[in-house]
Amino acid sequence: MVYENIIEVTENFSTKYCVGEGGCGTVYRDDLTSGQVVSMKKLHVSPDGDLANLKSFTSEISALTKICHHNIVLLYGYCSHQRHSFLVFEFLEGGSLGKILSTEDRVLYFDWIRRVNVVKDVANALSFMHHDCSPV
Repeated sequence: MVYENIIEVTENFSTKYCVGEGGCGTVYRDDLTSGQVVSMKKLHVSPDGDLANLKSFTSEISALTKICHHNIVLLYGYCSHQRHSFLVFEFLEGGSLGKILSTEDRVLYFDWIRRVNVVKDVANALSFMHHDCSPV
């Protein structure tokens, strides 16, 4: 993927493609011209133009390029550009856990069995990252 193509498909990271926001960046849903759907986490930029989370950005790239586990999202690529830096991930349908728990009709579907399964999956992924995964 080329930087200009990413900017084009997101319409310069238009809010209409935004699916979530966190402490380090904003996540967008992107339908690429190839037909593939991906999510992109664009890092926040500080007022002086420097990446506020550069260390977090490089650490996430480093970790995710060395990890392959069914409970950890796939990193397809990244871009470090002077205007925008972002990570490109596989798109997971359903949105964030926070969005599910804060939407009345969706939280009713997310029963306790599903919640326990999510906790187990997160625990398994964290255990894998901390105990079973050896850096390349």
